[in-house]
Amino acid sequence: MEIADVTKFLAETTPFDQLDGAALGQLSAHINVYYYQAQDSVKINTDRLLIVRTGIFTLYSDQQQLLTKLQSGDFYGYQQLLTGLTDSDTLICEEDGLVYWLAAEAFHQCRYQYKNIDIFFQRLFSRRLHQYREQQQASRFTLKISDIVQQRKIAIRPEQTAQEAAKLMSDSRVSSLLVEENSKLVGILTDRDLRSRVLAHALPASTQVSQVMTRQPQSIDRHAYLYEAVQQMSQHNIHHLPVTDQGVCCGMLTATDIIRSQQDHPVYLIGEIHRQLSTDGLERCSQQIAALAITLSKQQVPAYEAGHIITTITDALTQRLIYLAQQKLGEPPCVFSWLAFGSQARMDQSLNADQDNALLLEKEPVGIVGEYFSALAEFVCLGLAQCGIALCPGNIMATNPELRLSLKGWSGRFARWIATPTPEALLKASIFFDLRVIEGSKGLFNALQEDILQRTTEAPLFLYHLAQAALQRTAPLGFFKNFILEQDGKHKKGLDLKKRGISLITDLVRVYALYAGIHEVNTRGRLQQLAAQGIIDSKDSQNLNDAFDLLAQLRWEKHQHDLQLSHDVTNLLNPAEISGLARHQLKDSFAVINEAQSRVKQRFCREL
Repeated sequence: MEIADVTKFLAETTPFDQLDGAALGQLSAHINVYYYQAQDSVKINTDRLLIVRTGIFTLYSDQQQLLTKLQSGDFYGYQQLLTGLTDSDTLICEEDGLVYWLAAEAFHQCRYQYKNIDIFFQRLFSRRLHQYREQQQASRFTLKISDIVQQRKIAIRPEQTAQEAAKLMSDSRVSSLLVEENSKLVGILTDRDLRSRVLAHALPASTQVSQVMTRQPQSIDRHAYLYEAVQQMSQHNIHHLPVTDQGVCCGMLTATDIIRSQQDHPVYLIGEIHRQLSTDGLERCSQQIAALAITLSKQQVPAYEAGHIITTITDALTQRLIYLAQQKLGEPPCVFSWLAFGSQARMDQSLNADQDNALLLEKEPVGIVGEYFSALAEFVCLGLAQCGIALCPGNIMATNPELRLSLKGWSGRFARWIATPTPEALLKASIFFDLRVIEGSKGLFNALQEDILQRTTEAPLFLYHLAQAALQRTAPLGFFKNFILEQDGKHKKGLDLKKRGISLITDLVRVYALYAGIHEVNTRGRLQQLAAQGIIDSKDSQNLNDAFDLLAQLRWEKHQHDLQLSHDVTNLLNPAEISGLARHQLKDSFAVINEAQSRVKQRFCREL
């Protein structure tokens, strides 16, 4: 074995890439190398760490459930080394490969000496536990008490007075108090108790809390599900429920908390948006979006559904701003359609999406018509920005005079892009050809869309150049199935899930949709219709759909992670931070994109 070769590999493998040369050399000296052929069974019930150097190894549970696929840089055996417990797993070599075995003593010495190494394997072990769980249907009822109740205990002693209790409630802005004696819960006192047991009976303010409190109250553990609390409160006809953590009281759950948790549901938030009478009110509503996103994640809502929900909220904000603008400006001088492009049009908006919108007008935008819709566009776009939906850096917004056109104006603009597919026209096509009406006349919008699709289905030159543009970028997968990482403006390396994944599929599917004259603009919807019409093979359509869903899911989870850490929400994913199974699926998705690009090239990019 060449120690230098092992050292070089470890220096490029997380987490050992954090060690200096001397430490890597010492570690390499404790490694043995083994070669396995396809279908070989790897003996894994040994007290050592397995590191995959090359090849693919498939791990199965004792129930023969696929747990993960191990590839270069993946590990096995750390679970036994960390806990002393053995698994009944089976590891099969799928593609010929080399494995490094690191002796247990060297592994433990490295963990104890380097805290970051220990933390890495502890976290890897925690993630691996989730791989044993059977895949469940997405549940909307998995909120726990701890998800909505903060550990905030406001307590009073039983010998204190009703007046002191009322003052503590008022100062703390709560409707109930925990009553504790020697740190033990003995009762609760609510504002209703003060009204019905003190004021209604004309008792003095000096009445002790012990005389009017509710004794031996019901309680619930903070790790219980919310629906269990609802059932308990309904059964006992109570509105306040003390919350415990390992038997110690840590807070109070109220009926108001439960109602508020339901108001995080998009239906309630959208309803609240449509009741607002000012931009400031809409801004307050929009501040709930981040909390809603976290709730959706905890409830395991799939990424494509979450994107649909976030888009629907953006639609609601837009519609309400248009209503408020009309209240301020008066009735519009002509029929109009407020258009959305890009991700909002496709109903797959992410948390960091910016604005892409325009106005389609019944009349030419001159005189009073031009002035009115200029003011409306400014009100709506600035309002959306106030609500956290950033202004478009490329100025693709209705505030841009070039994007406030009549039906004739828009029709002429699309006709020129289709007839003369210059690089600039193709760049705009990637945005403007995915469009949807958000508010206003659907008839006006339908007329424009019909005109566009009639032109694209009869424009092979345009489709040729559009397909060529969709092939300019490729998935970040190297010749040997390794990821090709790129760097962002902050010098962080990773995979851009949008630019080098999701957008590639969106671009490819758009070419087929415009060729087939399909009205649907949602990528998943387009794929379904393309398969139904026989434009794309059903298996290829399903593969693209699966790849699209996986990339969207990884991006959604990355955004949730950024939100919870109060980081900027980005699309850049470090593949070392996801499980081995997810990395394998990600590589499969990139391979699907490469194959789809080859088919588009064969179909649309032959010599005309």
